[in-house]
Amino acid sequence: MYRYMNVVALAMLVLLIPASCVDTGLMELLYSYDDPLMTSLDLAFLLVTHGYNATPVDGYVVVVAGNSTYTLVPNGGQPGLAEISDSTSSSLTFN
Repeated sequence: MYRYMNVVALAMLVLLIPASCVDTGLMELLYSYDDPLMTSLDLAFLLVTHGYNATPVDGYVVVVAGNSTYTLVPNGGQPGLAEISDSTSSSLTFN
């Protein structure tokens, strides 16, 4: 059941965010696993071990991939590991 939810979530993400805006390897990694107890520190560690430039900051993770910067917020009970936002998005707020 969770596998189908991951497929649906990934399909919605692909429809909502243009493929050229998000690193496909990063998306695949984020939606390949579920961990409701993952913190921003855990998420940053996972991303660094997979070769991403990731830094935990106040409950979210900043990832620099190529020429783009993304903000990842751990999902908790939602499918996937994190929600991803492009740093140029107007909905992004920094504390």
